[in-house]
Amino acid sequence: MCNAFNTVKKPKSIRKAIDEVESKLVRRTNQAHVKIPTGELVPMKWGFQRKGLGVVNNTRSDNLESPMWKEAIEKRRCLIPALSYYEWSGPKGNKQTHLFQSPNHDYLWIAGLWEECPKFGPCFSMLTTEANSLVSPIHHRMPAIVTADHRKKFLFDGLESFNLAPELLITQRVANPLLKIKPSHIQDELF
Repeated sequence: MCNAFNTVKKPKSIRKAIDEVESKLVRRTNQAHVKIPTGELVPMKWGFQRKGLGVVNNTRSDNLESPMWKEAIEKRRCLIPALSYYEWSGPKGNKQTHLFQSPNHDYLWIAGLWEECPKFGPCFSMLTTEANSLVSPIHHRMPAIVTADHRKKFLFDGLESFNLAPELLITQRVANPLLKIKPSHIQDELF
């Protein structure tokens, strides 16, 4: 499931057009800014710390009644502004990287939860949901993206389901952003 996304480097530039801002890759345990109900963008580490589980960076939207998530979904919802996110498909050793983003290059506002960690301060976890028809050939789950009509409702009241229409995302194959030496081509270009 989603283990990497792009966001803006400077949170004050979050309202600028995506083409005008510098982006940064966020991986689990990295810091990113998330929007809380007060409207503030607060820096937090990605991933809840759980004894025996380590870092839990994603939360299944169909498991929110679990004692692990119940208090956070009731009291500490947030939105994660992402320019794009990555998924991988294919067999180990031959994975293909897929970038997902808004077709008009708007932010993807992803539902999240947050909590205060005694060791690391505020931490967030990204909600995931069943993949729509665009994402499902690549992965069975996807980030729970909240449309403009539902952002305020999610932050203050929560949502029962997250059903993003496939036309609200586009995807393309890209070089793996996690590689230290990026290839100058994408595998299919060789054939």
